[in-house]
This record gives sequence, C-alpha cells and structure tokens, in this order.
Amino acid sequence: MRSLRGAVRTCVAMLVVTGLVGLGGTTGCGAAEGLSLLIPGLLIGGVVTTGEETGGTTTGGTGGGFFGGGTRTNIDPCAEPQARKFVRISMRNLDTLDHIHYFLILIAYVNGETYPEGAVCPDDIALYTSFGYEEIEDGATRELGNYCIVGPALVYFHQAGRFRRSGGTGAASLGSAIAPAQGTNATFDNFFNSSGALVPVPNSILWHNPGTGDGVALKISRSAPTPCTAGTAAGEDDCAQDAFYYVDASDRPTGTIQLGPGSTRRVPDEIQGTGCECGGFDGNLITQATQILAPSGATASNAECNEFLRGGAIEYVFVREDTVPAFPQLLWRVRDQSGSIGHDFDSRSGVGP
Repeated sequence: MRSLRGAVRTCVAMLVVTGLVGLGGTTGCGAAEGLSLLIPGLLIGGVVTTGEETGGTTTGGTGGGFFGGGTRTNIDPCAEPQARKFVRISMRNLDTLDHIHYFLILIAYVNGETYPEGAVCPDDIALYTSFGYEEIEDGATRELGNYCIVGPALVYFHQAGRFRRSGGTGAASLGSAIAPAQGTNATFDNFFNSSGALVPVPNSILWHNPGTGDGVALKISRSAPTPCTAGTAAGEDDCAQDAFYYVDASDRPTGTIQLGPGSTRRVPDEIQGTGCECGGFDGNLITQATQILAPSGATASNAECNEFLRGGAIEYVFVREDTVPAFPQLLWRVRDQSGSIGHDFDSRSGVGP
C-alpha cells in the first residue's frame, strides 16, 4: 500500500534546535512512529519501503535550516489557540494571456494514536467539514493520484477540480481557475483572493491532478492506478504529476478540448512547482511533491523549504515564462504568524512584493 503520511521527526532534529519559550508541552521522539512518511512508500518488487524525511533549507527570508530560532517540536493541536488552527492562502495569476486551471488538494490527519503528529484536534473535525473537507473514517481509504490517504483524515479538493462553478457569468463563474492578469495587475482567484482565505490548517498540500472524477479528462501524467493496493504498477513519478494547466488557444498543439476549442496545456515536467524542487543539507532534492506543515514550534527562521506554518500565510503566484533552463511556473511565499518570510518566490521569476 502506498500511503501519504506525516514526516518523521527524528530525536536528533528535535535536540539540535534551540527552545522557544511559552509553547507548553511537546511530543516525545517516539510519537512520530505512526506518522512515518509524508511521501508515498517506494513500491519495489511489490514491497513498500519507507524512509525518513530529508532536512531542507529556506530560500530567502529570515534564515534557514534547523539552526535558526524556534523549536521543531510539536504540541497537542487541541492546545493551539484558534488563530493557529488556520493558514491564510491566496493565489494570483500574472500571465496576461492565459487562464489557469489548478488542482489543489489539502490533507489533514486527525491527531491520535494512528497519527501522533496529526494537525487536527478531534474536537475540531466539524471546523474542517464545515469548510469543505471530506472526512475519511478511521481505517477507510481514499485514492488521489499516486497517494493512498488512510483515515482518520480529512481531504479538501477545491471545487473538485472543476474549471467553472455553477452560478455567475464570465470570471465570476470560475471555480478552480484564475482569469488572465490585466496588464501589470495580477488577477486573484475568486476564493483564494487578495485578502487570502482562512483555511483550517492541513498536514500537507498537494498540487496534483488525482486523475479521477471531474479532472480525469484533463490529465496528462499517468497516476498509479490503485495506490491503496500493494504490488500494482506505479504511475508517473510523484514530482511529475499534473498540478495546473494553461488554458488558451495558442498553447502546445496536443491536448484536450474539454474546456472549449483551443484549450490545451503543458506537459507535467514544466508545471510542477512544489516540494520536489527543494534542496536538502547535502544538496540533494527533497523528493516530496507536497508542501508540509512545519512542527508547531517552528518559525520562519528554521522552516524548511517545502514547509508552511500554523497561523501564517501562503501566497501562490502563477507565471508563464519560457526560459532555458526553466524555473518553476508555480511560485509560493510562506510567512509565519509574525509575518516573517520562511520561503520566498524563486528569484529567477522577478516576482516582487
């Protein structure tokens, strides 16, 4: 079984950082055992293998690595103040020619014996379901792309990947889509707007097309057909799964016209812009196609490249710049609760404040 689980936090990682006063109790080193992996297990000869998370550094902001301020330990999510049970998310399109059709999936695990690092206090499940998360009962599963989500968990798939939602006309009808920018003025998503939407905090964020339901006709990359079953053939690499499309009349000549005449899209290796591009301490990439929730005591100064923080904010920006070598076309900036930057936009993009 290929499963998406929280990242291992080793005793070494916990002990080498400095303390942060006033956070209260922390979990012990053994508490990570049930939440062993964020990325799927590697399917090798029908056997699922697991491995630890690779440490990373920030790109821009107020420091990096494990050696900044703050502590990389967790506290019980039930002890978190209300403001830290959310993260504020905004999205904007800087491409003046193309609509963006995106596939955003948020996954949160219920804290308990199965998931000792789960972000969700059991008493807060209603907070998540009222926002639009779907509850996965304990032991039940949900397949998304190459991932098997095992309950108790909650999954939010924005507009189920639908390009348009019912009601409204023109740009007002856009669902999981953002209209082109107007000159130098970016166009913001209708839901994740310039003010940002307050989202009950997930454990991980996937920018993938799950390949089922509404998004199936729009998919290019091949997902694992049954990720919850061990021994099945693997699909495309996790880092190459579709995350979003440009929707216009002049893109590459191959592709679907599901969104209307001329609507095509790019190939996966040009559009993935999340955790797989992050570098670790040893210079190797962190091969996680997800963004993950930092430990509750972390701050911008010691957040890793693919992490976001409780009570903070994530700004997503879509661009379209055909350069060689290419840089990610989905950019993001992460702030902690104080407003300090833990991860900044790729400097090659020229995207400013």
